[in-house]
Amino acid sequence: MFETLKDFDTTLFLSLNNHYTPWLDVVMFNVSKVWVFFPLFFYWIFLIFKKYGVKKLLILLVCIGVLVAFTDQTTNRVKHAVKRYRPTHNIEIGSQVHTVNNYRGGQYGFFSGHSSNTFGIAMFLFLVFGKRSITFRSQFFIWAATVAYSRIYLGVHYPSDIFTGFLLGLLFGFLIYKLANYIFKTKLHEDLAL
Repeated sequence: MFETLKDFDTTLFLSLNNHYTPWLDVVMFNVSKVWVFFPLFFYWIFLIFKKYGVKKLLILLVCIGVLVAFTDQTTNRVKHAVKRYRPTHNIEIGSQVHTVNNYRGGQYGFFSGHSSNTFGIAMFLFLVFGKRSITFRSQFFIWAATVAYSRIYLGVHYPSDIFTGFLLGLLFGFLIYKLANYIFKTKLHEDLAL
């Protein structure tokens, strides 16, 4: 059964990775970089500031920092424990992998730090803005999904790497949100939608 799942993962990866165009190469290469989203991040920070003020903004930014630290450290520890080669470093399929600007990522790829970090932040912000419309809050997951897909497009992660990062990100985003409400309940409880 494990071999069947592994084969499915590889087949799905190659199918997604081999649908590329020169203009999308440029877009996806940049989507994987944090700085590209700075205007979006500043917009979100402005919204939080407008809703909560400076003190609560700082608390929420610290929470996001803690969240990213947890997801990032967990990802790196698992990568070095599991030692699953990225598609770009897999000798069996490496020649079939589409890469951009010869970017190949680190040696190991299970599971995706980009996926766990972005989906963790997306879940946290989705809950923070709990009283806003679902349409507004969906932007956080659209951003995370775009970043996560870029990792498959660039050939550095299998779909299972992305999916595992997605699940861990959702879990940590939820837990950090609940922990923040517990610790700061006298300050944030009224504003955060529980």
